[in-house]
Amino acid sequence: MNRAINLTLVLLAVTAALPAAAQENGGLRLRGNTSATLNAIEANRGCPLSSTSVTVGVNKAFGTGASAMQQLGTAASNGRCRPLIATQVAAGVNLALGSGSQAGQSIAAQGQSGALATVGFTRGINVGAGAGSVAAQRIQNLTSR
Repeated sequence: MNRAINLTLVLLAVTAALPAAAQENGGLRLRGNTSATLNAIEANRGCPLSSTSVTVGVNKAFGTGASAMQQLGTAASNGRCRPLIATQVAAGVNLALGSGSQAGQSIAAQGQSGALATVGFTRGINVGAGAGSVAAQRIQNLTSR
């Protein structure tokens, strides 16, 4: 069982890192109205060029009759700055593996959109494997304008 949990955590870590790696390796193609793109960059002078938010939760109930509940949340900053590129990750692993165990997880991430690009990445693993076990998971990844 430990091997399955370790593999799940490694998989979650790798999938959470992919958007950030794509952001670092990507680029902006100046298509269409190039002056609009350059104006968006100029309007953001003095502010961070990119913003990355990662919200990850791991919740587990392993013992017979065990119960585990988890709530996580991330809120957007309300400053005058708006990043050019925004990346937001919300991921969760929720496991109810003991006989008659209960595991519940709720993750809510609220971020702001980027001026030029916004990348949202939402993933969840929810497992209820023991006899009579119950696993419930809710992941919400929102982007405001």
